Amino acid sequence: MVIDTTVVLVHGAFHGAWCWSKVVDGLTAQGFVAIAVDLPRFDESCETSLGLQKDAEAVREVLRKCSGRVVLCGHSYGGAVITEAVTPETPASHLVYLAAVVPDIGEGLLDCIPNLSEAPIVRAMIPGEGDSLRIDPTKAAGIFYNDCDPELAAWAVSQLGPQAARCLMERASRAAWRETESTYILCEDDRALNEQIQERMAKRCTRVTRWSTSHSPMLSRPELLIELLAELAA
Repeated sequence: MVIDTTVVLVHGAFHGAWCWSKVVDGLTAQGFVAIAVDLPRFDESCETSLGLQKDAEAVREVLRKCSGRVVLCGHSYGGAVITEAVTPETPASHLVYLAAVVPDIGEGLLDCIPNLSEAPIVRAMIPGEGDSLRIDPTKAAGIFYNDCDPELAAWAVSQLGPQAARCLMERASRAAWRETESTYILCEDDRALNEQIQERMAKRCTRVTRWSTSHSPMLSRPELLIELLAELAA
């Protein structure tokens, strides 16, 4: 059987394509094409040009090169990116929101998470260089990786980078979930975006899957994500 489907993975804030390595390896071993996108990294020389639109365009560049069906998965802030990236010229067959925000047209993260100041992830943010934010490394493991083994969590924390604040403020101009089948993965032991926040976002998706994991099952329970994405891709 020839599988003409590409799985495209989009990371969340502070992360990079590195966080998908286990999932990419697992899907590749099953004969799927899996691509982890590295969104533009914060750099003071280009900070004014960074934002949701630039991140979405980075994903569109990948989608333009895909043939056949595309399963597009966004984690956390990456949910906003995939929502914005899909257009008639760069379509996806299925959207997967992994503990993610699911903005409507005209919404930013503050609209998706009305009580954002109360979210644990916000209390872990510290100012970075220029117009950027970082995650306090002493709090990151407990926020993102509370069900990972200590060695894996420590490695992941060491990989985290700065995030342009504008990415978290810019509003969506598209709402791909209104026209495309979608799955929301609700992570019940998530200490970054609590269950109540995710429940609100999940209502916008076609179906909901619940896992008893942290905010980062692509690291702690990659087999769950590999199985679900392979099912959708096949």
